[in-house]
Amino acid sequence: MSIKHHIKDYVVFTKSDGEKYINVFNDFLSYNIKIIKVFRNIEDTKVLLIDTQYGKMILKIFAPKVKQNERFLKAMVKGDYYEKLFEQTERVRKEGLDSVNDFYLLAEKKTLRFAHYYIMLIEYIEGVELVDIPEIDDELKQKIKASISGLHQHGMVSGDPHKGNFIIEDGVVRIIDLSGKSPSSMRMAKDRIDLERHYGIVNEVKDAGYYRLIFKKKFRNFIRRLKGKEVR
Repeated sequence: MSIKHHIKDYVVFTKSDGEKYINVFNDFLSYNIKIIKVFRNIEDTKVLLIDTQYGKMILKIFAPKVKQNERFLKAMVKGDYYEKLFEQTERVRKEGLDSVNDFYLLAEKKTLRFAHYYIMLIEYIEGVELVDIPEIDDELKQKIKASISGLHQHGMVSGDPHKGNFIIEDGVVRIIDLSGKSPSSMRMAKDRIDLERHYGIVNEVKDAGYYRLIFKKKFRNFIRRLKGKEVR
């Protein structure tokens, strides 16, 4: 179960054993962190590999600048996306799904239910990204397929299973950058279709979610043709 804290002007969520992650967060607030590598550094998103007294961690800072009104309304109606992702990650790992990278801490600056600034501490996985493997053999494809199937069985989706979101650690497939959205049949179908598109892993499940997704895509392309736009 996640624990809610209030630290300065942040609402902070940790697991029940989250004291060490609070210590790292306080180090961040005190500008007392050691940066090993910068993975991403754009206006609204910073992703850093940091060295802490508890080992390496990923620090993500996210301050979205666009679609503020839309995001505010969604937060009021649906709640917070990253809180859901934090809770889902904790749940599936407690259920024994270790392929999912751990989410240690979530800190937010909020107005009502709307968060406009996020700080996240996430597990750093030592391994080889799938994007750096020149040839993905059938054995590895089966491991990728099984990892997504296991994710779906535990009520979670990837949302974007491209090569940058898998890391091979000691021969085991680990999944990163997951989705906090509800695992609808259409979202699970999209994961399977994306596996076929990216890796040639044949989608063998053609359920109602699959056919709804196909119909939705065809309908969107039909509308795009009517507007004279390029079909995706």
